[in-house]
Amino acid sequence: MSKFPYTALPTASGIPVLKPLVGIRLGFKKTHKITPKILALIDSGADVCFCDSNIALWLGVNFKNKKTFGFTAADNQTFQAVKETIALYVDGKEYECDFYFSDTLPRHTPIILGQKGFFDHFKVSFDLKNNEIELQ
Repeated sequence: MSKFPYTALPTASGIPVLKPLVGIRLGFKKTHKITPKILALIDSGADVCFCDSNIALWLGVNFKNKKTFGFTAADNQTFQAVKETIALYVDGKEYECDFYFSDTLPRHTPIILGQKGFFDHFKVSFDLKNNEIELQ
């Protein structure tokens, strides 16, 4: 069991908003590259895990001849993503996880941890009142 504080992010109004972010690392076995720690959004509304395409480029992921998948975001915008299996390092453990890479993710949340790939490995408790996220 691990607890993480919510992270305050700036907004256009100047009033910070608290987000459930957790520090993770991603690795690509084919290139043996592992990212430094990156804050990822824990998103119970996301069906799968998403990651910014720039991180894939850094890891050395090759998307040539890969199938493209279509998704619809919460704001009803559609976008395309390409799937690759990546090592997800969180809370001192490693998990194999399918990530969908896209160049349309918000700058402040380049990684989104969704139901399949993250929530299926953890029991996640959101406790905004006490400013903590718990992973079991």
